[in-house]
Amino acid sequence: MDDSSCIGHKSVVATSLDEGTWEKVNDVTLWIAKQRDVFSLQRGTLERVAALIPHRSSMFDLAVVRQDETVTYTHAISTTMSRDTLSSYYLRYAALDYTTWSFNPHEVEVYRDLDLVDVAKRDETPIYREWMRPQGVYYGCGATLALDGIPLGSVTLFREREAGDFSPVQMRTLLELARHLSARLGTLFPRGIADDEQSVDVDESTRIAKHFGLSRREEQVLSLMLDGESNRSVADRLYVSESTVKKHINSIYRKVGVKSRMQLAAAVSRHKVSAR
Repeated sequence: MDDSSCIGHKSVVATSLDEGTWEKVNDVTLWIAKQRDVFSLQRGTLERVAALIPHRSSMFDLAVVRQDETVTYTHAISTTMSRDTLSSYYLRYAALDYTTWSFNPHEVEVYRDLDLVDVAKRDETPIYREWMRPQGVYYGCGATLALDGIPLGSVTLFREREAGDFSPVQMRTLLELARHLSARLGTLFPRGIADDEQSVDVDESTRIAKHFGLSRREEQVLSLMLDGESNRSVADRLYVSESTVKKHINSIYRKVGVKSRMQLAAAVSRHKVSAR
């Protein structure tokens, strides 16, 4: 199959992966199955996908089914885009995204952007001219995440024009990862993700955050701190300034009643023991 040809879901399923690629995919799927923290699942997945499917930028969001049964994508994470770039997509361009008109959010599917729309027409769209082109990306692909008809999220990748479009093998790789991500999210959210930000809180750091009354952002900072990330690394991962991270950390210390990372780790350990 020629990489430049239009590929559909059935042809992706029929594409074979070599033994080396399967081994790499299996390593990632085993990691996915062990994750209990949805924030770490999103962030870690994007980091691992980069080694399997070369790309320039990516994002991983969660699907929320509203009371009127419409599906909205939110709680987005990116390890490659600036905070402003990521936010602008959901605030302005998500409603103009031609790809969302073409896939079924209730099923696991993979797609390449330019298989869904005429190239000339796409190049005139606001999302390309105002959002993609300034990032230096031309090609896009994605996967919808769902289980038993329940929408759960999506993973989207972009690459520059010089790199060429995503190949059938890369799309099959993405499909396999999407299936396992859907299964994991389905386990974490068996009824889907409710129209409530707190519904995504399922991990140990979240239970600690709830106990001490931490905000969602403070919870994310706490999770990264417990992973051993430095203040600079936390700032880079959350797309905020280091001074903002320090403010969140000081707030966490105040709420937990500690004055240092060492004391925080001890308080977290005590909470884990008492919660058993």
